[in-house]
Amino acid sequence: MNLKRRHALAAASAATLLPARAATPQPQPAHTRRQYVLVHGAWHGAWAWHRLAPLLREAGHTVSAPTLSGLGERAHYKPEHGGLDVHVQDILSHLQMEDLSQAVLVGHSYAGCVVSGVLAARQGRVAHAVYLDAFVPGNGQGLSSYVPAPVKADYERLAAAAGLVPPPPPSSWGERWGISDAALLAWAQARITPQAALSFTQSVQGDPFADPGVRLSYVKCAQNPNPGFRNIATAVQKDPRFRYAEVDGHHNVMLIQPERLASALLALG
Repeated sequence: MNLKRRHALAAASAATLLPARAATPQPQPAHTRRQYVLVHGAWHGAWAWHRLAPLLREAGHTVSAPTLSGLGERAHYKPEHGGLDVHVQDILSHLQMEDLSQAVLVGHSYAGCVVSGVLAARQGRVAHAVYLDAFVPGNGQGLSSYVPAPVKADYERLAAAAGLVPPPPPSSWGERWGISDAALLAWAQARITPQAALSFTQSVQGDPFADPGVRLSYVKCAQNPNPGFRNIATAVQKDPRFRYAEVDGHHNVMLIQPERLASALLALG
């Protein structure tokens, strides 16, 4: 057997040991490509989307995931620079500077407040707003509209002192967010940061739902046991302005079951 044939047989044998690669999604026609802007929830950063974003890109869409002021790699910002008004401006500026139009704006959890604030600004760059297991505040509402009075009072006290709200203890992340894998827990724990209390107490300025040209969707994480989010989902299901869908995942589905979330987002069209 000559050397060339031995090399060919060796390469063929080695190839059988490699896992089969999934087919690469075909590029979408230009008129069907979407511009996803992913906005993370409280205490998180753009890092929360690192497993989801590649899946959307492989499906032929563009994806950006800005980090809100005071969080993630922007945690050095002072607390008074991390209110809801600043976070709304973060996204408005991102849409403008990236020259995005007809964007699909996805807001997870707390970021539902940011999405509502962006829609209320009527910038005209959002075609579809997706609330992912998120708060859905209207005019004059914010995250503190959804919490008990004692918790709201704590947030207001911290906000008055330009203070920070610490994240929940890691021991609770399995129940709250679905993060129970030891490696993922350690990875996320190194990136979670406190968040400005002002972002929890400020409210949306203007009606987010006044523009009939913006599609509205709500995606509920079916494995999230939090009664607050279940109540929000129940209310949204009765709202004819919203398309409602569910994904079989926990609250941090983008980290735990990104393939399921990608499929749910793509199915919304």
